[in-house]
Amino acid sequence: MTNSSRLFLIVALSAASLVTEAAPPTNKNLPFPQEESDLKPDPAAHFGTLPNGLRYVVRANQEPKGRASLRLLVLAGSIHEKDDQRGLAHFLEHMAFNGSTHYPPGTLVEFFQRIGMSFGADTNANTSFDRTVYRLDLAHADDVAVAEALQVFGDYAGGLLLIDEEINKERGVVLSETRASDSAGYRSFVARFEATLGTTLFPRRLPLGLPEVITKAQRERFSDFWNAWYRPEKMVVVVVGDFPDAGKVEKMVAETFAPLTARTPARPEPSLGKVAKLQGVRAIFHAEPEAPATNISLTNITPYAREADTAARKIKHLPRLLALAMLNRRFSILSKKEGAPFVSGGASISEQFNFLREANVNISCKADDWVAALGLGEQELRRALEHGFTPAELTEATANLANQLDQAAKTASTRHSNRLADEIVHRLVVGEVVTTPADDLALLRPALDKITPSDCQSALKDAFAASGRFVMVSGNAKISGDASATIAAAYGKAHAVAVAKMKGDEQSKWGYTDFGAPGEIAKREHVADLDIELMTFKNGVRLNLKKTDFEAGRIALSARFGNGVMTEPGDQRGLQRLAAITMNAGGLGKHSADDLRRLLAGKNVGWRFGEGADAFRFSGSTTRDDLLFELQALAAQLTDPGYRPEVLRVAHKQFEQLYQSFKHTTAGPFEMEVANLLADGDPRFGFPAQEVLMARNLEEVKAWLIPQLAHGPLEVALVGDFDAAAIAAAAKTIGALPQRQAKPSLPDLKKVKFPERPFTISYVIDSEIPKASVLVYWPTEDGLDAHRTRRVNMVGEILNDRLRVKVREEIGSSYSPRADNLASDTFPGYGYIVANIEVDPAMTGQISEVVIKLADDLAKNGVTDDELNRARLPLLTSFRESLRTNGYWLSVLTPAQEKPQMLDWARDRIADNEAITTSELNALAKKYLPRERASRVTILPAGKPK
Repeated sequence: MTNSSRLFLIVALSAASLVTEAAPPTNKNLPFPQEESDLKPDPAAHFGTLPNGLRYVVRANQEPKGRASLRLLVLAGSIHEKDDQRGLAHFLEHMAFNGSTHYPPGTLVEFFQRIGMSFGADTNANTSFDRTVYRLDLAHADDVAVAEALQVFGDYAGGLLLIDEEINKERGVVLSETRASDSAGYRSFVARFEATLGTTLFPRRLPLGLPEVITKAQRERFSDFWNAWYRPEKMVVVVVGDFPDAGKVEKMVAETFAPLTARTPARPEPSLGKVAKLQGVRAIFHAEPEAPATNISLTNITPYAREADTAARKIKHLPRLLALAMLNRRFSILSKKEGAPFVSGGASISEQFNFLREANVNISCKADDWVAALGLGEQELRRALEHGFTPAELTEATANLANQLDQAAKTASTRHSNRLADEIVHRLVVGEVVTTPADDLALLRPALDKITPSDCQSALKDAFAASGRFVMVSGNAKISGDASATIAAAYGKAHAVAVAKMKGDEQSKWGYTDFGAPGEIAKREHVADLDIELMTFKNGVRLNLKKTDFEAGRIALSARFGNGVMTEPGDQRGLQRLAAITMNAGGLGKHSADDLRRLLAGKNVGWRFGEGADAFRFSGSTTRDDLLFELQALAAQLTDPGYRPEVLRVAHKQFEQLYQSFKHTTAGPFEMEVANLLADGDPRFGFPAQEVLMARNLEEVKAWLIPQLAHGPLEVALVGDFDAAAIAAAAKTIGALPQRQAKPSLPDLKKVKFPERPFTISYVIDSEIPKASVLVYWPTEDGLDAHRTRRVNMVGEILNDRLRVKVREEIGSSYSPRADNLASDTFPGYGYIVANIEVDPAMTGQISEVVIKLADDLAKNGVTDDELNRARLPLLTSFRESLRTNGYWLSVLTPAQEKPQMLDWARDRIADNEAITTSELNALAKKYLPRERASRVTILPAGKPK
């Protein structure tokens, strides 16, 4: 089970301490969850509370080697704001980077860069309704680095300067983040929040706040919030990393934070209001014409009474988790059926903000199908509530959850510190004990076997037991007249239809175990310095292996086959888009995608199809026990893919939503026009017109892919915790396939070029949301010369940092300006640097000029040694860490025999980047970035802001 899956499981089993009335003043030490629980906390974690009330958790952890992750949790967020502070909890998070006792304004980000940390990836923060979390992922876990990081947190907690000049400079950045978040989806979320929780504080305390507060609030309002809520008893410091002595780190935490004192008397926790006691149905309509779809939600909300995190509570919530898995499985199956009136649907249940429980069914559909989709959602939920689930459904759901628990325990020893730190923070926020995966498995696995379909039905009934229900239709549906009455009538009509019990599923047997006589190895080579095995079977299939201990119990796999999307027929534009959906949703010849989910329940088996310029790719992840099954599935994908009618239905629904979004977002002109323009009109690049893509069919997909699947060149890589049985499993599957063809060179298909002359072009989209995109392009070179590409990449990183300083920090016009070098390793000579900035529409001309001027200055005056070091050191940190990840080595090994230079690139990647000089970068900047080589694209909204 991946760390993200484990975190999902934790969230799903969570039941935080929730109340509906104002809490007493927080002037006493808060307990750790284990202090009121029978659950045993992780023995590797050191828990402590300082005399001032600040709590800490310190845990040694070996991955990544030599690194540490720190978190400062402040149990205060937007709900703690006053009316004239709306948005300042989030704004204050920004100000933590803009001047403190030990770090003058404008120095902190560059300080991080100089010690090998990147802004955003390694240093970040986030603010929610009830918390603010600061993140530091250190390049090193030595005493000096940890002490420095704790000092940074100490400044956040007690040493912010909050200088007027810095506040004023940051206002634009905060507003740009608000603008970046603005969308039809966000506006629908706000409307839903107001409709369902309008009797509470939450709709009036959205973390992004109010523009008028962000633009006008004075320093005193910031300091008032900081002094009142950044108090030691409301803070937790979490330190997880590869350090030898956790006790020493505990002492460092105490030395840093023991002097911290509350700067004002404690205030009572805010009164959150009361959850509305709804009777019957409340229908709501919120129109967002720019939305790509219509969304329907059926919501039950009830107050939630506090529950301590105990063994009994965790076991109690298992049936609910299984019920959700089974109900969501039903929605997935229904979405593929002919005539299904919706694109996707699902159910969720959560306890939130120490206040409420929310049970939801959410459905996405076309605008014209909302009545039928609403009916289906209501009836499927009611079918589960009235008739429950089948034994076969429960068997599948139980197997999957048991496997998640088992994999979490097996992989626990190689969890990464950043994810473990985030998990600890989450558990503390929701009031859960920080347990070990092994203890979770020992507690929950036996309980799973005792759960019945009736238990799951009862758990679902309990969650949806409220006397009233919110029924909301939002998005691009058009409902004339009294929309609420129309929605209520549609719901009533659906509710009047009787629902029958779900029929049991037909069980099938895995149909792909024999691919012929096991293949023999024709060639084998051990690459000693990289500890890699390269072999070729007699049928021409190549297999590349690297055994690692980076992820305990896990094996990452990848397969490259055929010649990729560069072979897409010129008169069948968009075929690659349909092919991707076909291969991912079509299942196999003997088993549909839904059959496969039943057959693979409880197994770590699955492949994901992806398109590359010069090869198609399958990627997957498995374990030793399931490796043979995984390779059988790969061989089946290659020899007997499913081209099922439901795939075309699924694809058309997805394409319709996609093109609808293209009409109203900056992605539309980019995907449909700019991507093609950058390749000088090559039809293989970018999306075609909607009617062209919708005309593609499965016969065209089959004609294009079958020859490449059946006979095209095939190279497979395995990286991870496998044993000697891996080669035998490969021989029985991919080694037994029919003979593969050699890779053709196809030089005519590799002719792609950037437009010969610079261009300036503007697009206007049908949108009233006030945000625009500025893109600037400079043609460079391909990525076939790694030595050169690394240096052009570094030029891009330095330009990116200059954009951060100028556009974000000085002008304050964009939250996340970005520059990248995109260099093709397929098309000789093809590559470009691109700057992409989202801005206020009124500033597009100014920002476009600023970007070009920054690049031109780089071309004329070059880079400084400090700029090079600040760009290079964070990259080197990430490169070194990648050497202990299966994902990195999989990217090296997958094409290693077709492209043996990949092994050389892996050998010298760090040393070559360390050797980069300013003179090399100056020459490249002078060659690529002069003003006269820049091409400009501007994408503007047509309407006035709402």
